[in-house]
Amino acid sequence: MTENHSIERDAMRALLDTAQVIEPPAPVSPAAQHWPEPRKLEAELPPVPAFDAAAMLPGVLGEYVLDEADRMSAAPDFIAVPLLICLGATIGARCGVKPKRHDGWIVPANQYGGIVGDPSSRKTPAMSAATKFIGILEKREAEQHEEAVRVYAAELAAFEAQQAAVKQSMKKAASGNGDEIKMRAAIADLQSLVPPEEPKQRRHQTGDCTEAKLGDLAAKNPVGAGVMVVNDELTGWLSGMEGEQGRSAKSFFLEGWNGSGTKAIDRIGRGSIVVRPFNLSVLGGIQPGPLSRYMLGASAAMEQDGFLARFQLLTFPDAVPWTWVDRRPVPGVRDEVRGIFERLASFDPVMDGATPADDFNAIPSFNFDDEAQDLFVEFASDLHLTRAPAEQNPLLRQHLLKFERLIASLSLVFHVADGGIGDIRASSVLRACAWADYLEGHARRVYALAEVGRLDVAATLARRIADGKLNDQFTARDVVRKGWSSLSTPAQVDNALGLLVEHSHLAEIEEPPGEAGGRPTVRYVVNPRAMKVKP
Repeated sequence: MTENHSIERDAMRALLDTAQVIEPPAPVSPAAQHWPEPRKLEAELPPVPAFDAAAMLPGVLGEYVLDEADRMSAAPDFIAVPLLICLGATIGARCGVKPKRHDGWIVPANQYGGIVGDPSSRKTPAMSAATKFIGILEKREAEQHEEAVRVYAAELAAFEAQQAAVKQSMKKAASGNGDEIKMRAAIADLQSLVPPEEPKQRRHQTGDCTEAKLGDLAAKNPVGAGVMVVNDELTGWLSGMEGEQGRSAKSFFLEGWNGSGTKAIDRIGRGSIVVRPFNLSVLGGIQPGPLSRYMLGASAAMEQDGFLARFQLLTFPDAVPWTWVDRRPVPGVRDEVRGIFERLASFDPVMDGATPADDFNAIPSFNFDDEAQDLFVEFASDLHLTRAPAEQNPLLRQHLLKFERLIASLSLVFHVADGGIGDIRASSVLRACAWADYLEGHARRVYALAEVGRLDVAATLARRIADGKLNDQFTARDVVRKGWSSLSTPAQVDNALGLLVEHSHLAEIEEPPGEAGGRPTVRYVVNPRAMKVKP
């Protein structure tokens, strides 16, 4: 053996002695040696009640909804819900209902809500079938405003001419030695001049606008008139309410939902405005996928402020099969519905039997008659003592607890829209109760979307594992480091991993802490069978 070979052998031995020792992978636990069959990551949405026009809407309103839905092959729910929100927005806070006869609690007619469906479910044309009547009112107001502006311009020119003439008389009276009598007369004439009031256009609805602009619109409206905010895609609007930047907007709309309070808006450089009463309605369309992701990301905030629970009129019906329908609308029905909106836009609730507003009641109010009062008390008692306490989902429980206001508000809408005089009758409360049963079922489907969202995220992780983006054994930290969408925080990753373990796509093993101590390390082992299962 040569000396060179001996030197090479010694160098190799020294290199091996200093090399980092590679630990063998952690052993698979005995429980994971016999893998169960993985289950698909699917969530079934609960069934929902069907829309019953005869039980849930007064005469011509039900006829209109069914006629429009049939001609466009859309779910009647997609027209009925927006129609109710539009009716409530038209009534605004010009009147309310007092659910308790001896208490000052007053509920106005405004509502927040939306329709949930896939892009092909004809949400937009269905909403348009309801909002068209608000559009007619808007057009009429714009035309009247245009004429009022012309009259105002002429009156303002006359005022300015009279003002200039009086000022000229004052100059003459002040010239030379002055004429005190003429000066006093000129001062009296100037004081008697009243400038014309600049006309303000009433706004029934608006689209995407800032809170400040919406406050301006509401302040220029007649006392009690509400404003409806319409969004074709409600999910983006909801997402804008989250985080620090959205806190102000969310607070603004929480106050607007209450519907009968006073809102003061103070702005640097633009002064202050006061809206009394401050009454907003919100309507929009939502797709299930984006709504699911929104609910998943905002669930903690929703539990704290109950913002989504204010969206009482949410409907998520089953898809309606498309059929070719080409016929004329049922004669007279659209005109009758338009007449209802036109009447509600200018009616005087006190003339129809409402108690006038006073120092302690901000808006005129209707009461329930004896039978209607008993029905409302029965519903409220069941809600607070049975229905809500039995609900395990805290978000859904919050939603249900606001049904007391929902029933009162819808009873008012049905009473006024149907031309009711005096106290609200039992028939209106029964219709509202039918809506409560219907809307509870749809709320359960909506809130189930949060679970769908969680499973979607877990399925995304399962696909990445199947694509070899992670090793057969990995930790939660390994996933977080990837920075994948919806899997970038420890909470999101822990939730997804927990579902994958629950559905037998993974098994978790716990390694004891090393000699240095610390917490045990949890590793996740991939089920070989899961590689063959489509998430």
